[in-house]
Amino acid sequence: MGNGATSIPNLLTSGHRLTNLNIRLLQKSDLESLDDLDIGFQAESLLCWGKIAVRINAQMIHYRETIIQNLQIRNHSINLAVKKRNNTKKRIKKNDKNLSQSHNNLIEAIEKVRQKNHQLDCQKIAKSQDLNDLKYQALKRSLIKTNKERRQLKKYDLQRRYGIPVTPKLVALDNAGWYQKIRLHYFLTKGRNYLADRDTIIAKKLIDQGQGSIFLPGFNRSQFGAIIGTMEVLGIPVLLKDINRKLINTDTDLLEMAKLAINNRQDIKTIMGIGIAKNASPITIIRRFLDKIGYGLTCCGTRTINRVLLLFSKP
Repeated sequence: MGNGATSIPNLLTSGHRLTNLNIRLLQKSDLESLDDLDIGFQAESLLCWGKIAVRINAQMIHYRETIIQNLQIRNHSINLAVKKRNNTKKRIKKNDKNLSQSHNNLIEAIEKVRQKNHQLDCQKIAKSQDLNDLKYQALKRSLIKTNKERRQLKKYDLQRRYGIPVTPKLVALDNAGWYQKIRLHYFLTKGRNYLADRDTIIAKKLIDQGQGSIFLPGFNRSQFGAIIGTMEVLGIPVLLKDINRKLINTDTDLLEMAKLAINNRQDIKTIMGIGIAKNASPITIIRRFLDKIGYGLTCCGTRTINRVLLLFSKP
């Protein structure tokens, strides 16, 4: 959450910096009422959010241990696989191989079941009964909902969100975060001229709801200006204009982009939620940013020069 920090001061400081950046971007759009904006609103709520956020971030660092601990707390029976010592190396290698194969088979079986259940749920949502506005509002206010009613609400939301017939494929795409990706893609490309108006309208709504105050995490999540600006500085729109270009890790412009991203990886983590390693390759960095707008890279070849492996990718 936030910039992934496990320290409350670090997390809140980065959040304040992002808020100030978003405010400066809004001021360029001549948004009034920002001079008297109270960004210290509900300090105790912000501190509570910070405590929960750093705890989640710390748990994600030790994800496996956290899952096992939570299962133990719920009194689940856990049998950890322990490699037994054998007298011969051949037996050790054989046991390791069998253990690894069994582990892989289990993972594949679990993944197949997960995909099957997900596809079935997507189909049920797409086939759910359509709701009118009155039924939707009444069902929305209901504190206790059945699975059938939740699927009906989901279908109604998808119909309003996309304005097209709801299919199992659309449900699956939405579950994968497609709506956020296509919105960012739109404002990065064709809708760039409307970005300032979009952020201004949402900011005004939040300020009015808070009677002149805002809750920083919610405000930062609502703004796209810093995200789009970051992608523009790194040259992502330029790459989108030439989708037939073959990208190579040794390309001069990609190396410069990677250097800029690595030097500002902390700010990128705060703004974009993208973690970048110090030794990340240009192709890896580009792939992370393109994923934010629903794009990917296709490997179209490799070549080794002076013992350096070159990867050719295509947007």
